[in-house]
Amino acid sequence: MSKKLFAGVLLTLALTACSSTQNTPGNLDSVNNSLLAANLLEVSGDNLSDYWQPKSKKPVMLKSRPKWIPKGMGQFSYHVVIDSEGNEVSKTLVSSSPEGWMTQARLNKMPKVRYLASDDNPEHLPVKALLTSKVMPRHLIESEQQ
Repeated sequence: MSKKLFAGVLLTLALTACSSTQNTPGNLDSVNNSLLAANLLEVSGDNLSDYWQPKSKKPVMLKSRPKWIPKGMGQFSYHVVIDSEGNEVSKTLVSSSPEGWMTQARLNKMPKVRYLASDDNPEHLPVKALLTSKVMPRHLIESEQQ
């Protein structure tokens, strides 16, 4: 193959690659969010189990504090969007107590939870739910459970 032909093919491939749309995570998220907006059902945190249940129902007892959890005790509420496959699409901070204890940046670092559709949700309807979480020392959790 001649050098000119090789250079022409290489240039054509480079231009084609530059002009094609890649499915990057950002592009997929925006497409997924657009599809969800059309048929998203808002539910309370108490009713989430009627639609979706976390794969693991066991409370997480950590040996050390992950970096995304702020220091001290606190409580925070956030909206979570779950798609039709049981994936968390987004989390949006609603409130934090004490004020500013939890931030959106820290919430974004929180591990994503996978969900399974409940028997009452055979259509796998996507939902947006308001969830509340507390962070406290283990000895206080154990005394609340007694």
